[in-house]
Amino acid sequence: MTRNYSATAQDTTLTNPLTNSATTMVVAATTGYPSTPFVLAVDYNASAEELVLVTNVSGLTLTIQRQFNGTAAQAHAVGAVVRHVITAQDLTDAAAHQAASSGVHGVTGSVVGTTDTQVLTHKDLTSSTNTFPSTLGNTFTVNAQTGTTYTLASTDVNNLVTASNASAITVTIPASVFTVGQSVNVVQLGAGQVSFAAGSGATVYSTPGLKLRAQYSIATVACIATNTFLLVGDLTA
Repeated sequence: MTRNYSATAQDTTLTNPLTNSATTMVVAATTGYPSTPFVLAVDYNASAEELVLVTNVSGLTLTIQRQFNGTAAQAHAVGAVVRHVITAQDLTDAAAHQAASSGVHGVTGSVVGTTDTQVLTHKDLTSSTNTFPSTLGNTFTVNAQTGTTYTLASTDVNNLVTASNASAITVTIPASVFTVGQSVNVVQLGAGQVSFAAGSGATVYSTPGLKLRAQYSIATVACIATNTFLLVGDLTA
C-alpha cells in the first residue's frame, strides 16, 4: 500500500481517550498532515506507543487502522502525544522494491534494464522523431567475395554479399541453413555475371531467371518455407 508523508506535520495530542478497539480518534490539531493514508505514532516514544494507519480525516476526527506494522493495540489517555512518523515497514518496502525484478513501479512482469541483455516481446516502440538508433538493425555487414563460387552461410542473414570477379560467379543457395523469414542480399560488383544455383535439397523460385542482369545489379534471397527460397531483384534469364 502506498503511504503519504509530510515534512511539516506537527506533533499533536489526543483530546479524547482511545480504547484498544476504537477505529477513530480525536486529536487537537492536524497541522501539516499529508493526504491519507499516512502513519501516526500514538503515545510517541513511550512504552505504550502504537502505530496506526490513518485512512480518513474529517476535521479533527481520524479513522484509523490499529496494530500497524506489528504494534499492539492499546488504550491511550487524553494528552497522549501523537506524531507523524516513518516506520520500519516503509524501509522494508523500499528495500524489497529495490531488490525486486518484477511487479515493481506498477509493472507486470520483468523490468526492462538499460544495460541488460534481455529478450523483449509484445513491445510497441515509438519515437517523437520517428527514428531509432542504428543498433536497432539499420546497419549490415558486407561479406566481400572475390572468387568464382560462393555458398551462402548463416552469417550472411540480413547482410550484403558482394561478388566481384572478371569471370562468371556462381552463388549457391544451400538447404538446412536458413529459417523461414531470413534473407540475404547479393550484389554483382565485378564484370563477371552472378548466377544463383539451388543446393542439394533446396528449391529456388525466380522470375525471369537466376542471374543478375548486369554489374551493380542486386537481388534478395528470401527463405519463404523450409529449404524453399524466392529470388527477387534485378534479374535476367
